[in-house]
Amino acid sequence: MHNPKPISSSARYFIKRLEKRSVEIKQELSSQSLASQDILFDEIDLFFKQIMSQNIFIYTVGQNGKRESTILAKAIFSMSQVIRIFYSTSFDDENSGFIRVRADRNLQLIIVERMHGIRPKSEVLYSSLDQCHVIRFLIRWLMRRIDWTKTKLANLELYRRYHQELQAEAEAKMHAIMVEQEEERVRREYEEHVKKNVKRRTLIPR
Repeated sequence: MHNPKPISSSARYFIKRLEKRSVEIKQELSSQSLASQDILFDEIDLFFKQIMSQNIFIYTVGQNGKRESTILAKAIFSMSQVIRIFYSTSFDDENSGFIRVRADRNLQLIIVERMHGIRPKSEVLYSSLDQCHVIRFLIRWLMRRIDWTKTKLANLELYRRYHQELQAEAEAKMHAIMVEQEEERVRREYEEHVKKNVKRRTLIPR
């Protein structure tokens, strides 16, 4: 049998470089694949579509530069995975601005940024790939600006639906508990019936 000579140090070095470059190429391909993936934005989209239809008011800066109360439907604009929340519509361009929420495929993140002034430069306020985290940040931002003199829970259709769903969930849970209890009762009765029959048969003389 032919025994090959041990691998030379130069060949070992070459193989080691090949192995290292192969790993780097795989990592680059993996990064490119991740960067081309779509970012989930549907929960954020749905959240804003649902609250925009409600009689919810937030404080903004109006066209005259003074504080005013604005209904969400007039403050929020949504299009193609980009949402804008205008906090100032002042005629003075230096004081106009909005919050922009967008999906960045290159960074693979959802970015929340402030755009303010004539030639606004993006000021990142928050970023995450998790839609729930982004929504929580935006809820905190909105809560600080709610006009409670005009926003009444009793007038919100979403609030009524929320309590209806809670009621339905509670009833469904109670029904499931009652079904489980009934099944347990029937099981115990059956086991007791079987025990009595077995005992009766053992008492009958053969």
